[in-house]
Amino acid sequence: MTTLPNRKEPGRAGTAERSPLHDDVVGRLRQMIIRCELAPGERFTEHTLVEKFGVSRTPLREALKILASEGLVEMRPHRGSSVAPISIEEISQTFAVLGALEEMAGPLICDRVSNVDIARLDAIKDEMSSRRDATDRNSYFELNVAFHQSMIALGGNVVLSATYNQLFGKLQRARYLVNDDRNRWSESAREHDWIMEALRQRDGAELSKRLKEHNSRTARAVVEKLRG
Repeated sequence: MTTLPNRKEPGRAGTAERSPLHDDVVGRLRQMIIRCELAPGERFTEHTLVEKFGVSRTPLREALKILASEGLVEMRPHRGSSVAPISIEEISQTFAVLGALEEMAGPLICDRVSNVDIARLDAIKDEMSSRRDATDRNSYFELNVAFHQSMIALGGNVVLSATYNQLFGKLQRARYLVNDDRNRWSESAREHDWIMEALRQRDGAELSKRLKEHNSRTARAVVEKLRG
């Protein structure tokens, strides 16, 4: 079983005073929104969520503020909160910027990548294949996130990596919508193999090209799904 890398939740800096309960509420609610268990535009009240999570209003309100800062929740005074809608235009623009970052990262990754790094990415990719075969949608999704974020981190540019992870996080909810498309799963698997070939050859220009193409194909699948 591949161990996923630890990923800091957005907004964690300088928050040593937060309780585990607070972080648990943030994580659980974020997951429900990303997995569309709470649909875009769905309204909810503090009372409803307090009962659902079994917490007081204080950690819940803090959690909602964090998720609002991530663009996942809209908070309206005296009107309750709702799941933020998904903007096709914003999603398309975010994918475009992400592709540019991947294009920039290709040569950086190939200059630094080791055989151990490649083996680790191969292990994640292989685990993704087993989860796809088992139709384990949620595990496949998490491994896919880990694959891409781990790949970009190998470039060693912490600003690029942090920016990439932030934008990638904004796309997770929309990306999850196509996570039930078995045809796209198969296409994506071939693209990941294609990406790894360029990485093994340490061909930075080709890796950039393949990462960007994979991003473009994913973007098209997501936008088509959103447009219905």
